Parts: sequence; structure tokens; C-alpha cells
Amino acid sequence: MSTVFLIGAGASYGSGPCTPHQPPLGNYFFDEFKKMGGIASTVSEELENLFKEDFEKGMDAFFEERNTDVSSFLRDMAKYFSQFEPLDGNLYAELIKIVGHGRKKATFVTTNYDLLIELAAMQQGMLVSYGGLPAPANNLPIIKIHGSCNFFPDMGGGSISGVGFDISGSSGASILDAGIKVARSTREILRFCEEEDAIAPALAMYSPDKRVLYCRTFVEQQQAMWRSEVAKAKRVYIIGLKVHAVDDHIWGVLASSSCKKYYVGGEPQEFKEWARVTGAKNCFSIASTFEESLPVIANHLNSKWTTSNA
Repeated sequence: MSTVFLIGAGASYGSGPCTPHQPPLGNYFFDEFKKMGGIASTVSEELENLFKEDFEKGMDAFFEERNTDVSSFLRDMAKYFSQFEPLDGNLYAELIKIVGHGRKKATFVTTNYDLLIELAAMQQGMLVSYGGLPAPANNLPIIKIHGSCNFFPDMGGGSISGVGFDISGSSGASILDAGIKVARSTREILRFCEEEDAIAPALAMYSPDKRVLYCRTFVEQQQAMWRSEVAKAKRVYIIGLKVHAVDDHIWGVLASSSCKKYYVGGEPQEFKEWARVTGAKNCFSIASTFEESLPVIANHLNSKWTTSNA
């Protein structure tokens, strides 16, 4: 039986030392995103206020009002999230130490677009594989169920440029369903986002339906691997992910699983209420912050890690 770490935005925000700073939470994201310039700086005051009130609703409205600009918006998001790197003492690195470089059977599943987990693994001398268990030796298995800033459509040597795409009114349609090419550096991500004028990385839209416009089949495969990992897991640690029952591909999967579910975050009552309403079993709240959860997790996994490592 294995362990799954389900990572949300609150985990990256609470992961400790990062450069240039910790990634912001949803309610504060738009203000930071707008500072980059780009498409976010061109929205109307009304739409900006909607983004600040509820980013997902703002994204829905943006999709309806400025459909042909969505690819540019996604490129800007990839640029934004590619900038974050963990520094010494970052909690992702500490969690990887607890897992023990693959000695514990564990998969990291994240809704985040950033690369903090990947970079933390590399700083620990590990490689990364985007899939579940089993993973190659010295590889940290990572599943990104909403895509990632470093997932590019694999054009097979071809290109698309000088065109825009309007798929408004096309329910569930995607723009380009291709395989992916994984960018190997921040510089490569920035170059892609600055040079491309038509396509974008494989990022699910930050909106209620998490629509995927690029490489949808690949992202759906990531979600299928998440379901498979939960099905064979002994325990799932839910770190920094707010209960959002409408995301059935996450919370529906958890509700139907009999594994132990450990919640880490500042809203334990919402987690408790979700468990009550859905009938989810084996649900426990163990810590309010990422940092506080580490000794608990280490104890559960019989790891030799102690707080002196941090």
C-alpha cells in the first residue's frame, strides 16, 4: 500500500523560503499577476474586480468576453508560475526527505502549475517522472492533474503562428490536443511564452470547470493516474487544498475511497462537513499548516526525519 500527497495552492504558499517570494493564494493572485503587465493589465475595471472577488468566476467571464485572448492569458500564467524556486529550508524539500528518496512508496499529486516540487526534488539529487508508482529509481513520481507551466504541446517540429482561436459557444471543445514536451528550464518556458503567438502550455483554465484547451488527453491521463493512485493508497495527505466539492475529479474520488484521509489546512470544519455530507470515511484533520504536519507525517511513515532537519 502506498501514500499519496495531494498538494494545493496553500501548500506552495505555506512552503516557506522561495524566490522571488511564496506563490500567492487565489484571493491575492490577480493583483500579483497584473504586475507582470500582459493581458491581465488590459482587463476592464469590472472584470478586474470580479477576478479579485473570485478568480474562477473572473476567468469564466474573461473566456466569454475575450475568448481569442485566452491563449495569451495562459502563456502569461505559465510565465508567472515558472518564476518560483525553493530556497534552503523549503518544506517541499523537507517532505521529500521524509519520503526518503523513494524508499517510501509515495506519489505527489498537485493541482498547482508551479514547479516547486520538481525543483525541490532536483535539489535533493532526485529526478522527476510525471506519473504514478512504480517510478524509476531515484525518481519522484509527480502527477499534475491541472497541467503545468512546463508542459508544452509537442508540435513534432511543426508550428502554428499568426492566428487566433475563438471557441466561444463550443462547450467542452479544446484548441489543440497533442502530446506534451516537458520544458527543462525556466529560460525555456519564458522563451516559449515570448515567442509563441498562437498556442499555450497545457494549463487547465483556473475556472469552475477546469477546462483544458491544450493537450487535454494528456491532462486527462494525469487525472486517470491520480484516480489509480488513490485506489491503491493506504493514506492520502491533503495539504493546502481547500474543499471545493464542485471539483468532483478530486473530492468525488476522495469521497469514494476507503483509505485514510489526513487534512492539513486552516479550514478543518469545512473538511469535517464535507466528510459528513458525502459519507466519506477515515477522515482526520492533523494540522493547520504545512510545517506543523511534517512531524505527524514523519511519525506515520516511520521516518527518521525530525524537526531538527528543518
